[in-house]
Amino acid sequence: MKKFKYFLFVFSLFSLWVYSQKNSAETYGDIRKNYEKMLNDDRRALPFVKLYINKAKKENNQEKLVQGYRDARQYCISLDKKFKYADSTIQAAIALNDSAEISRAYLSKGILFYFNVRKYKPALDQYLKAYQFAENSKDEYHKYKVIYHIGIVKSHLGYYEKALQHFLDCTHFYQSSLEKKLHQNEVYNYKKGYYNSLHQLAVAYQYLDQFDKVDSLANLGLKNTANKQDYFLENSYFLKCKGLVYFNKKDYKNSKRNFTNALPGIVKRNDFATCSIIYLHLGKMYFAENEIEKSLRNFMKIDSIFSKQQFILPEAVDCYSYLINDASKTDNVQKQLYYTNQLLKADRMINKDFSYIASKISEEYDVKSLKKEKESLERKAKRKLHNALVLIGISAVIIIIFCIRFYHDRKIKIQYETLQQKLNSSKLGNDKETFHDIPIRKTSLSLELTEELLEKLKVFEETLNFTKKGLTQKSVATKLGTNSHYLSILINENKGMNFTRYMAELRINYITNLLNTNKKYLNYTIEALAEECGIAARQNFSALFYEINGIRPKDYIKKRKEEIGYTI
Repeated sequence: MKKFKYFLFVFSLFSLWVYSQKNSAETYGDIRKNYEKMLNDDRRALPFVKLYINKAKKENNQEKLVQGYRDARQYCISLDKKFKYADSTIQAAIALNDSAEISRAYLSKGILFYFNVRKYKPALDQYLKAYQFAENSKDEYHKYKVIYHIGIVKSHLGYYEKALQHFLDCTHFYQSSLEKKLHQNEVYNYKKGYYNSLHQLAVAYQYLDQFDKVDSLANLGLKNTANKQDYFLENSYFLKCKGLVYFNKKDYKNSKRNFTNALPGIVKRNDFATCSIIYLHLGKMYFAENEIEKSLRNFMKIDSIFSKQQFILPEAVDCYSYLINDASKTDNVQKQLYYTNQLLKADRMINKDFSYIASKISEEYDVKSLKKEKESLERKAKRKLHNALVLIGISAVIIIIFCIRFYHDRKIKIQYETLQQKLNSSKLGNDKETFHDIPIRKTSLSLELTEELLEKLKVFEETLNFTKKGLTQKSVATKLGTNSHYLSILINENKGMNFTRYMAELRINYITNLLNTNKKYLNYTIEALAEECGIAARQNFSALFYEINGIRPKDYIKKRKEEIGYTI
């Protein structure tokens, strides 16, 4: 196969030489016809691309030189050369002094950073440069393409709500544009943009735990892309979303079916990041069904991707807890050590771009404990005598368990004491600061309207209306006799937070005060506490309680009972 490819390449060079000798006056369009329909990374195109570039250089045609470098980046295989041609494209576009071309050049380099090496921060830098040059451009399609890619990076960095707005804007733009009279090629491009924006919307909603919206978007996408070869890839991503919806419902049969149907297209595109997410969920489902071998095979695929690509998404790191646990059950020290090292390596890499969500790894598998376990495992691996291995193993386990327990208890104690200090200083107690205690700030609303709405909010808080389930910004605004826009401005400018955060703090502060002052609530289940303060789901309640108070509700209840000596 390699010889055949080499032959094709040599033959292409020979054909190009004959072609150039035959007619050196060929136009740019004629040259591009030789390769413009080839797929990306098809090296057969490169001889013709180089002819195109040489012709542009010889004629000092800067516009064509930009196109030539862009084509070279598209068809060359080497990643280093792709970046080299991307830089050449930028330089040529700057020399051309065309803002639109400069913007496209920066966007292309950003896509290389994002898709080929998964380096989000440099990708975002390039996208922002692209947007600066595209902002005043008449090419709306390109401008929203830049906005879309900025949204993707923000989403991957965990800024889901900020990314959400980008994708909503893109969806609206592409959808409304499709209502206009467009060329067939434009229709194809705008539909691609629309479907990709729908998919990214679904991804953002997924991470915000709004799976009803994920389901709705997935159904819409599948309806529009089913059995359409031109949109096979987009269909694959919607199938992936549907698989996640079923997984969330614990409908493993349908989840596996959708994931399996989604994989071929995503693998073909070499989107290893999305593949790892699918393998993670397949592994978890097989594990739940006690099909351990199938489960481990999927988790090992994630490790394989990580080893090859030097990239892993934070949620995919979960695979290592399963792999380490399985290795420990079989007393396979070498595997334990290998997967422990991989997990530590993943932690270091994720901290570079995902610093604010890296704490998830610490919560799942404490880094300090991992280092101690690694040292212990290394000592065990060097021992040859069976008795010594057993003794060291037992000692290591005892130390690790003790350290984990000590660290866990110490951490909870600090969290509890910190929260109690806040409660005792009336930050969350009966005299807690409420919305209406904040001095009225200078706002874009009129003073009269601001005072009126603040007074209504005071009543809203004092009557505990915020403990009702299902409240939305629109419903609260209606209750207060205003609209969502005014309410949003009021809360943002007077409280320094958005509506969602405002409601969360009211509810969590309320239930925290009850737990601190009324011991009967210490016997409530987490579900009952969530119900009491108006939060629909246990998971959301626990997450918000931890985010606002810095301690998990079950840990706070345990420590509170210990402090007051309360038992049943």
